[in-house]
Parts: sequence; C-alpha cells; structure tokens
Amino acid sequence: MSHTQPTRPHRSTTRVLLTEMHKARANSTIWWLMLGTVAFAGLSTYLMVALSDKEGAALLTDDSLRVAMHGALAGSTLVVVSGIIGMAGEWRFGQANQTFLSTARRWQVIGAKVVVYAGVGLLYGLASAAATLLSAWGAYRSQELSLPLDRPAVWLALLGATGAAALLAVFGVALGAVLRNQVVAIVVAMAWLLLVESVVTAASSAVGRWFPGMASSAMAQFPGNGGLLSPALGTLVLSGIVIAGLAAGATLVQRADISA
Repeated sequence: MSHTQPTRPHRSTTRVLLTEMHKARANSTIWWLMLGTVAFAGLSTYLMVALSDKEGAALLTDDSLRVAMHGALAGSTLVVVSGIIGMAGEWRFGQANQTFLSTARRWQVIGAKVVVYAGVGLLYGLASAAATLLSAWGAYRSQELSLPLDRPAVWLALLGATGAAALLAVFGVALGAVLRNQVVAIVVAMAWLLLVESVVTAASSAVGRWFPGMASSAMAQFPGNGGLLSPALGTLVLSGIVIAGLAAGATLVQRADISA
C-alpha cells in the first residue's frame, strides 16, 4: 500500500491577491487610520504656515512651500501601522494558520500583501496630499497670499510624500513579518519613528539621515539645511530598507511553525 503525504492546496497568485485585497478593504481600522492621517496632514500644514515667523514674500520661497507641503507626511507613522496590521494581524487574530496553510507558497501571501499595502499607502499619500493642498490654500489665504500652484516645488514635494507613503506602508508589512506580534511591532515603529530617529538625528544628522523616517522626509524634499539626503538618494535608501526588511520577514515567516 502506498502512502502519500498530504499537500496544501495550490492557489493562483491572482486569487491570493484578491483575498488580500478583500481583507484590507474589510478592515475598518485601516481606513480609520487613513482618516487620522488626512487630519494630521491638514492640521499640521495649516499650523506650519499660520505659526511661521515668515511673512509675505518669504512664505512664497521654494523652501517655505516645501515646508508647507511636508504636512502630507505628518501621519507617516499611521501609514506604517496600517502595513503592520495587514501583516501581523494574521497572528493577532488567529488567521495565520488558515492564511498560510491554504497557500502552498508562503511568499505568495507576502508578495500579495506588499502589492495591496503599497496601494493602501498610495491612497493614504494621495488623500494626505489633497488635504495638504486644501489646508495650505486656506492658510495662505489667511495671510492674504495665493498658493502658487504653478510652482514645481509644490508638486515635487507632494509627489515625493505620496511615494514615501507607499513605501512606508510596505515597510510596515516588513516589520509585521519580522516581529509577527502586532502590538510589539506598532510600539517599536512608533518609538523608532517618533523618538529614536529624532534623538539620533539631533545628535548627528550625518547618521540620522539614513533612517527610514528621515529618508521619507528627503523624498518629500523637506529643507534640511544640508542634513537630509537628496530626494533620489532618500528614495533609494528607503527602498533598500524596505527590501531588506521584506527579505528578513519572508525568511522568518517561511521558517515559522504554522500548524493546523
């Protein structure tokens, strides 16, 4: 009598991708986080202009416009959290067994999450960019100025911020895959982006500018007085960090003991 080993069902990449899209769409927390991100973007943009010590023409320089548009990245921590929830939430809510045991290749699941949450991050970025433009328009009007929408500095900063949001969401997926504990991953992400990076950068911008949060600021062309990377290099650095994190996360998930 021959014995055959049970095999896990094979699911097409398209089917896995559609499944992950459905999960993201059904997760209300992700969309509440997006609303929070948009609110942060609008408020921080208005305050950057309204509380600026500059007036008149000084608010219309390229650097001042980049500072105002940087509000689009104000909720970047929440973008990372959305990716963490998308990945680490599989373990928090006991779905990991079903998700990975129903797919023959675990990398398919991770790849699908990367695509889906890159899209989620892009939506965050576009929504934040729209809120930033609207808020900046109002703030400039309160200063009896017109926001110069024909200036490349405005659009390049928003484009960089939108791209950074997409990469940061995938960074969250990578962090969630590495740690697999949703609460721990969120705490680590918030502590790193809000505290560690600020402290290290204040002590040495030559070191801090290579961190993911500072690289995203470089992508958004935030004026860093020479302390930040160029937008192109910031994009390469953040992309490299994300790829390295995904490689580590995929290896750990592949080796994880997931049983029925």
